[in-house]
Amino acid sequence: MILINLSPDEQVINPGDRIAQMVIQKVELVEWKPVEELTETTRAAGGFGHTGKQ
Repeated sequence: MILINLSPDEQVINPGDRIAQMVIQKVELVEWKPVEELTETTRAAGGFGHTGKQ
């Protein structure tokens, strides 16, 4: 556990204090398929970050 105090106030952690939570998350393994070039999509029509809204 790495902790950092970004406030100017002193913080005290006592034995038994609850200071963290654990998240159990499934990790997906992917198999990448390299390609020479990408095909055009409707989504990419407006450029990077474009939402399509006027």
